[in-house]
Amino acid sequence: MKRIRRWLATAASADIKPFALLSRAAVWRLGGLVVLVGAGLLAMGQIHPEPVAQRGGVAVIHPWAKGSALKGDQFPFYATFSNSGAHPDRLLKIETAAAHHAILKALDTKTGLVRPIELDELAVPGNGRVSLRPGTHQITLIGLNAKVEPGGSIPVTFVVERAGRLPAHIRVENLGEPEHKDHG
Repeated sequence: MKRIRRWLATAASADIKPFALLSRAAVWRLGGLVVLVGAGLLAMGQIHPEPVAQRGGVAVIHPWAKGSALKGDQFPFYATFSNSGAHPDRLLKIETAAAHHAILKALDTKTGLVRPIELDELAVPGNGRVSLRPGTHQITLIGLNAKVEPGGSIPVTFVVERAGRLPAHIRVENLGEPEHKDHG
């Protein structure tokens, strides 16, 4: 306890930086702990690398879905698309071998009822981003070729007008995982 009080008193002095008071071994232990915690969170899916695909200024940021579905079912998923270029781009279609086909939908709630509207494309503004989130937009896989369960992934290719083909994997999450905000 004396040692900790002495360390805190020394750290409080203005001319010494607190990390200069740690021994080299303590710094290595602290660094190792940070790496282990980060790797654990990454393995549990609480953090994820961003973006998962990028080309021609357009990036696909964390495509995700929740829950499970049986073979032949429909399965919605979401993602954020970022465009660092000055010119707008358009998501034209989604290709996948995991389902018969995929469609892009906007959800219309103006009448008080949720009504899906199929879209031909999704505009990705220049120097901007667009997020597909529950209650706004989604991509729906129609006619799954196999059962989908949390912990798995689904390969897809986003076809963008200017940027081209962006292959990615949709991460399938548990229903109890926290809601996603717009990823940065």
